[in-house]
Amino acid sequence: MIWRTGAACEICAEVVQDKTAARQREQRIAQGLCPEHGTRPGPSGRCGACELDDAMARPAPAVVMQQGVPDGPPRSSCGDCGARILLTRQALEDGLCKLCREEAAALAADQGPAASGVTEAPVCSGPDGNASCGREPLPSRSVCARHRIQELAGAVA
Repeated sequence: MIWRTGAACEICAEVVQDKTAARQREQRIAQGLCPEHGTRPGPSGRCGACELDDAMARPAPAVVMQQGVPDGPPRSSCGDCGARILLTRQALEDGLCKLCREEAAALAADQGPAASGVTEAPVCSGPDGNASCGREPLPSRSVCARHRIQELAGAVA
């Protein structure tokens, strides 16, 4: 105790705690227990709490996040429908996805010389109703599937 204030001496309290901890360590070692935790050692010779302490003390492995361009061929958007495409083979030449390329080829084949007296198949009226895109419209609509989706997307937004 500190004589003039009557308070407990902090240094003396630390000395008493250190002596008590040293006595506990010696008792644990004599009993075959872990000196730090007082538990039985595992097959590795260390207690589970010591192994956990070591695992927590190790720094976490650094996760490397690569930002930027993904591996593989370059990507772009289809010039007709806007879908994301890989720029390979024919997409490098025309900038179209496979579906749009096939539709364009079918339209080009259909626009050959027209036979007289044959009625033409209906054609999509386009997104605004004025500019036809040349695709076949849906059975119950005047627009093709692509423009119907664009109409619905506009109605939701």
